[in-house]
Amino acid sequence: MKRLGAAIALISLSFGQSAQAQGCLDGQTLTAARLHEFEAMMMAVSLRCRAIGVDISAGYEAMGATHRPAFAAAGRHLRTFFADVPHAYDAYATRLGNRYGGGATDPAHCRSFDAVARNLAAAPGVAALGKVVFAMVTEPRISGATCQKP
Repeated sequence: MKRLGAAIALISLSFGQSAQAQGCLDGQTLTAARLHEFEAMMMAVSLRCRAIGVDISAGYEAMGATHRPAFAAAGRHLRTFFADVPHAYDAYATRLGNRYGGGATDPAHCRSFDAVARNLAAAPGVAALGKVVFAMVTEPRISGATCQKP
């Protein structure tokens, strides 16, 4: 059931529902944060792997192309969410980059992430992406109170 909810949230982001600047983290914002964090993680891992001589950029770029609409929708949603505070989105994105940019890297780690990227590249649609994103980013690193349900 949680996976179905993830897919529904990803679909709603993909069709451009705008964020409500409520000052709290609703389900769409948390999903957007997971997607953005996953994208940042994969980019950082790709760069770290290249630095040790293991190039996984083809899989990473193919994954990005396959799921570009979902990643773009997440970015738009977060920019809207952070719009009231100057540079808040940039600070958030920088924190994520710094977090994942300094991780441990070895060839086995790179091969694992390459497999994730290639599998997602071959699996268009939000269901596969949502399953992986929710498994790999269980608690997105975004600050704020969770919205109260009515």
